[in-house]
Amino acid sequence: MEKHISERSLTTQGKHSTRGSGHQQVSFAQIALVFRAALLLGAGGGFMLACVLTVTSMVGVQLGPWWPALAQAHGNLQIFGWAGLFVVGVSLYFLPRLRGAPLVAIWPVRWIVGALVVALCVRALAQPWLAVADQPVVRIALVGSAILECVALCGVVLLLGLTFRRGPALEKRPAFGHTLPLIACSFVCLGLCGVINLVNLWQMMGGMVSATGDRLFVTLGLFGFLLPMTLGMSARSLPMYAGLDAFPPRRLVSLSFAYISGLLVFCAGILMNWQEVEGAGMVLIGGILISFVFLFLRTMRARGKLPHKVARLAPEPATLAQAYRTRVSQERNTYGPFVVLVASAYLWALVSGIFLLINGVSDLLGFAAPLAEDAIRHSLTIGFVSLLLCGLAPRMLPGFSGGTIRSARLVSATLWLGNLAALLRVGSLLLSPWLTIGQLNLSQLAFGCSGILGLALALCLAINLWPALRPASALG
Repeated sequence: MEKHISERSLTTQGKHSTRGSGHQQVSFAQIALVFRAALLLGAGGGFMLACVLTVTSMVGVQLGPWWPALAQAHGNLQIFGWAGLFVVGVSLYFLPRLRGAPLVAIWPVRWIVGALVVALCVRALAQPWLAVADQPVVRIALVGSAILECVALCGVVLLLGLTFRRGPALEKRPAFGHTLPLIACSFVCLGLCGVINLVNLWQMMGGMVSATGDRLFVTLGLFGFLLPMTLGMSARSLPMYAGLDAFPPRRLVSLSFAYISGLLVFCAGILMNWQEVEGAGMVLIGGILISFVFLFLRTMRARGKLPHKVARLAPEPATLAQAYRTRVSQERNTYGPFVVLVASAYLWALVSGIFLLINGVSDLLGFAAPLAEDAIRHSLTIGFVSLLLCGLAPRMLPGFSGGTIRSARLVSATLWLGNLAALLRVGSLLLSPWLTIGQLNLSQLAFGCSGILGLALALCLAINLWPALRPASALG
């Protein structure tokens, strides 16, 4: 039987440094900086820029060359700042424990975070500036930001790669082995993104990255880094925190390799500018996303019931089942509807998978893609990734630190704000031809409101998680 890391062991490791392979695992207090940076970059950076972009479009401000340049910088800030740093923080704390080896070094983390924050902020300011006024000092600043970002992203890959080498044999860590394909894919793509971003900014013309370079960069960041890691971490951690049966390990491995194959085909199509190849990759990725969703929904049917493996081993299943239902009820009161948030995130992944299939089949047949590419990206970033983080973080981070979230009601607020923001953003992109009534353009109104709701989502999450980012010992 596969051995899983228990929530109790992770919580204990969050409060005190634990020993592994003769060395101490890092405490949560040493990693909390990464989460703080992610929340601040989300509320004060990525979602703030999204609000600026959507509201200026809504009110009819004359959109000059700064607007598309800011949109490209915003995408970089969201993928590698808000969501990326969140994923990196969980990886630095959770994955060494899953691997059974301590993080090889903790001192580079502060420098990596600092370099990445500076790089993302400089690009957010310099790229739209360069689009308006092409000045040498701005170009130098952009290239410098790309170098810093490349060093930071490759530093994360090196840090975790050296850590994974030090663990026991994979057959002794099956929980890690079954998610290793997704983990390896994610961090290889993270390093590639750093290099591609450097090339893109070096070759930038008129404040804009080339269409092919930007598409490859965003595809590797979203489909290569964020999605594999969020799928892998949710498959491993969600059963643990939500009290569900584990994802079938063999199914998880086979889906992982199929997803990686689809990603390789997708990227090859972008590089070769070959529509049919790109479509084949989209069909593969879309199909795998849909398969992950159905696997998750099948697992979710047992929510509120005692997991089958536990029930078979329990001496008094009825008593244990009642205790389990009591625990589920208590968690709803303490952490809010975090499981519903995760479920809604997976439904957005289902929507994204269907969108990818539609566009992929159209490309395979040689037709123009019927759906806007931005609609697919935002259904994944706001709908899936953001809602998944908003669902898992209020339950996971208190377990790491021993602290508490500020309020279960704020978890409910993120549920409604996140889903409404995703619905308005994706709907405004897909339905714009049908949302114009006379002089009233409802799609622009929906587009602008989605940015405001997204910013409110980021603020609610930051306010709610901030107390949980301090260890219990520091809370008195």
